[in-house]
Amino acid sequence: MTVVEVTRSVDARISPRQRWSHYFVLIFGIIGVFMGMNLRDSTLNAVSIYVNTEAGIRAAYPRDWLRDSSENYVFRVRNTAEIGFKTTIQIAINPVGSDTTAWNVLTAQTLNRAQTLAAYNVTTIEPYTLPDETQATIMNYSYVAADPNPFLESVPTAVRGSDILVIKRGQAIIITFLSDAQSYEQNVAILNQFLRNLEF
Repeated sequence: MTVVEVTRSVDARISPRQRWSHYFVLIFGIIGVFMGMNLRDSTLNAVSIYVNTEAGIRAAYPRDWLRDSSENYVFRVRNTAEIGFKTTIQIAINPVGSDTTAWNVLTAQTLNRAQTLAAYNVTTIEPYTLPDETQATIMNYSYVAADPNPFLESVPTAVRGSDILVIKRGQAIIITFLSDAQSYEQNVAILNQFLRNLEF
């Protein structure tokens, strides 16, 4: 017995409507990728604004960083989401005399830190130009940070820091940046962005 199967011939050609639907899917996919990248960048670069009219400071800092103030500084933000040493940006303002030089201020900073920070070492002191063309002096240094809580055992962290000093209107304005030495080069981009938006 022979079985004969009858089937309808299928046209393998793609209709214009199907071709256009493929193009639209591809275009919408590309648009979706660009929108996702844009949303990610805007989230990562989101900032909060800090204004202190008394000190004459306006700064934009990463939105998810924790801000605080103290007698020792006007403004400080820290990346509390970071594991280990928290990347920190700080601004301190100290009154100075008319004959005070950058070297005097930075030497005093060095003497104070050498008494409290382990293995404190100044690596360079050199001229620095801020994004708004203000002339400043930068001091780069390193030290070893340990957890102050004696009940928590932790491995000491090598920290790299930079102090950017501007003497203006009888005040020494010191912008301090601290980061884990291993991630300093990546994190310094955050400092550069901060300086671009800083007004004082």
